[in-house]
Amino acid sequence: MSDNNLQFEYEGLHVSVIYNPATNRVSRTVTESGSEIHHDELTFDKSLVGNFEVMSAEEQAKIVTAWGAAGIKTRIEEGRLGLKK
Repeated sequence: MSDNNLQFEYEGLHVSVIYNPATNRVSRTVTESGSEIHHDELTFDKSLVGNFEVMSAEEQAKIVTAWGAAGIKTRIEEGRLGLKK
């Protein structure tokens, strides 16, 4: 699994977080029993991290995928998963 792709189980759901460094977009998909129940895409604002460009591509990917994972965990905990798009 590359640093751009993070997959894990959380509260019985399968979560996939994929970072596209070319567009700074994060795609998040949540499935339950093999059925997609949520999908969204977010643009990562590099200004959130000082000196983002001086980090290696691997370090950047780890930060962005962690940001996307933390956000989707909060949505799951609060029951705010959107409909499949």
